Amino acid sequence: MTEERWDDLVDRFEGGPVSRSSMFGSRCLRTGRKVFAIWWHDQLVAKLPPDRAQALLATGDAEPFEPMAGRRMGGWVLLSPALDWPELVEQARAHVAALAAGVRAAGSSPPSG
Repeated sequence: MTEERWDDLVDRFEGGPVSRSSMFGSRCLRTGRKVFAIWWHDQLVAKLPPDRAQALLATGDAEPFEPMAGRRMGGWVLLSPALDWPELVEQARAHVAALAAGVRAAGSSPPSG
């Protein structure tokens, strides 16, 4: 079932600047040259704005992404299958595209200090 959900996401998002690629030997989606979603061991991983990722982590709807034990990837989270994946993948796409363009995405806090 979840494999079909990934395929649906690819069909929905692929086109224009979004293309298929691979990362860590897994399938992924990228905008331009930057990856924003990964299909990792039958789980969806996305690079979300920090505030959004923290909110999902706080509710237990996401887990920190560690491709190797003890090596977390900042900003990347494993998403619960119960969530609305298309909405979150769109947020990830917009966030990564904004980062690539040097613009802070909605849902990102300005740097403190």
